[in-house]
Amino acid sequence: MGRLGSVYGIKGYIKIQSFTERPENLFDYSPWYIRRRGEEWREVQVTAWQPYQEGFIARLAGVDTREQALQYTGMDIGIKRSSLPPVSDGEFYLADLEGCRVIGLNETDLGVVSRIVDHGAAPLLVVSPSDLKKDGPRERLIPFVRGPIVSALDLDARIIRVEWGEDY
Repeated sequence: MGRLGSVYGIKGYIKIQSFTERPENLFDYSPWYIRRRGEEWREVQVTAWQPYQEGFIARLAGVDTREQALQYTGMDIGIKRSSLPPVSDGEFYLADLEGCRVIGLNETDLGVVSRIVDHGAAPLLVVSPSDLKKDGPRERLIPFVRGPIVSALDLDARIIRVEWGEDY
């Protein structure tokens, strides 16, 4: 849903990068869960926030100094799935794509969506190959663009078909 950035000032504020469609909507959700990649999620409460330049600054409960805020820089922000509104028929959240098998040209199994990166024009599927040998294939970044790249999506079967070759 977002990321904690650098500290701001001396009173424990930290810059916030929101990945929601309307950036201020991130503050409609409570509590937040934060973590560094590979660590466990932990719950935090936002006690204050305000717009700042192109983003926001916020204070977390129990974080009152710059030194305390430094411990949180670079952490991801998440929320519980149950906090999100339900989707309409034919719609989905990008997170629903995680774990889907990706089938490319000539029925090639390209791997499984391990995560989604969305920083602009089109979300990128991070596809981890099924066979992670030392000299084997690496993760692929495949743009989630319906039509020219994503030809079919079956969330019930957990399969995404793409116009993407094994050597792309």
